[in-house]
Amino acid sequence: MRTRLLYCQLVLLLTVLLSRCNAFQRHTSTVHGKILCLFATYNLDAFRYHLRLADFLARYHDVTVVGVLPIPSPYQYSNFKYVRLANTESSPEAHDPSYRFMKLYYQWQQFAELGRYYIGLLDAHPPGTFNLVIVAYYFNLGHLMLAGCFKAPIILSTETPPSFITNWEVGNPREEGYLTSEFAESRLISNSYLRRLINMIIDKFIEGLFGVAHEIFHRLHSNSNLHFNCQNIRMDDVRRNISLVFTNNHFSQGPIRPNVPTMVEIGGVQIPERRIPLPQHIADHINKAVHGVIYINLGKGANCTNLPRELLDSLHDVLVESQRYVLWRWADCGKPREDSKILYTRWMPQNDILAQKKVKLFITHGSMSSLGEGQYHAVPMLGVTYSSELVGNVKFLAQFKLAERIDAYKTNKDEIRSKLFNMLNDQSYQERAALYSLLYRDRQLTPRETVLYWVNYVLRYGGTPHMRSPAAEMTQLQMLGLDLIVFTFSTIFLMWKFRGFLWNCLTGRMFGNIRKFLRRYLFGKDYEIVIEKYSNIRYDEAVVDAARECQIRPQTVKDPDAPRVVPVKTARQRKFAGRRKR
Repeated sequence: MRTRLLYCQLVLLLTVLLSRCNAFQRHTSTVHGKILCLFATYNLDAFRYHLRLADFLARYHDVTVVGVLPIPSPYQYSNFKYVRLANTESSPEAHDPSYRFMKLYYQWQQFAELGRYYIGLLDAHPPGTFNLVIVAYYFNLGHLMLAGCFKAPIILSTETPPSFITNWEVGNPREEGYLTSEFAESRLISNSYLRRLINMIIDKFIEGLFGVAHEIFHRLHSNSNLHFNCQNIRMDDVRRNISLVFTNNHFSQGPIRPNVPTMVEIGGVQIPERRIPLPQHIADHINKAVHGVIYINLGKGANCTNLPRELLDSLHDVLVESQRYVLWRWADCGKPREDSKILYTRWMPQNDILAQKKVKLFITHGSMSSLGEGQYHAVPMLGVTYSSELVGNVKFLAQFKLAERIDAYKTNKDEIRSKLFNMLNDQSYQERAALYSLLYRDRQLTPRETVLYWVNYVLRYGGTPHMRSPAAEMTQLQMLGLDLIVFTFSTIFLMWKFRGFLWNCLTGRMFGNIRKFLRRYLFGKDYEIVIEKYSNIRYDEAVVDAARECQIRPQTVKDPDAPRVVPVKTARQRKFAGRRKR
């Protein structure tokens, strides 16, 4: 009997210990919510990137996507509901110019065009309809304010690494002391004083411009109600309702930097979990290659690349010399130069092509999505860059011998030939690409599992106010502690400057002066009353005469025996004493 009792106690003890060991286990409860994805962007590549998020989340939640572009063909039969707000006459080419500043201007003007359509959206979906709103964010404050009208937690999704635009919203540290500017042409961390100073000046200047634009927008819309659902909603309240920021990067792709918990890295989320069979004409072209295939994608799938014709001709001539089969995603306005080993198409399944073992080189424009896919599939990359942010992306990978870079506007055929043949013949590029592919793949959760986990986390708790950094409500001076330093040193300086006045206050002399002031100016009438009261009293003239003799009077006659008093000159009188008057 005792033996059975002892065994029961041991079993109970083991059960308790096992339950204690599994105290911090993974939350596996399923959450089903209604999600609104506000992807109102005219950039087709960005639109495709965000649609991959919506397509994946639609497997587990009810997803409604709002956009301004026609939905691409791969997503026409997805599980999410698509609502197009723009009219059918607008086209991506009209709002996606090649000049970066005009493109940024059109992006800021998108909310004005949406103004004719968002009213119906708010009428059909009052507050409480959605449990979460995901916004494709690129400093489009109008869309962010529109998301606040639904009174639900907000997640910002960007296709770039963390920048000062997203850092503002969640209080992510800037770290401009050693990180380079997002607008600089190099992401390499420099210890040079001059380079760090230039980076800080560039950062503060551009950040100031965006800060002024943010403040102007806030002032213009602080008292305006877009809709009856948006009454009494301020921009500050909308910013406090931001729960997370999804960034399209991985720490192996960019400078190592600190991030707050609300900044979640999902680099590689655009890479599908399973491969799709290639189109027959592309598969046949790859099968013909014996020495490998070169894949080219210079971006701009929506309209023309507007790259120099000399660059395209030089690339064509060098590729013909290499005797390799080429897959070229052609997006230029002009007609390509035909060749039997070069296949031109308007669209290609890039991820499925890079997954082929015969692809030996990837010539890209340097976007984060393209670089991530090339790094994932261990393909060496040659970057043909034509903007500053793309230059920085390629240069960072070039220092690890994963890529090489050529300038689209300052290159020649010799440079293209040298770098292309060097990457094809040097085996070290392939070895380094394989190593960094392992670093890119080795994660606790896949990018899509990370997205699903954090979306469910926000839905379970109705937001993440417990994860919000206090720095989100502070200015740059407060985050650096400069306000404390300035106040402390100013106080010490003022105390030293007025030390005499403070000493008088402490020793009581000031109170004596105050009493004299009160007696002289406030109680003078009392003395006059006393004098008038006793004015009829006779006094002794002899005493008065004696008192008059004791008074100090100025000397009218010079007395040789009297001590001579020499007046002391001031500092200003001594300074100008020897100068002659003009």
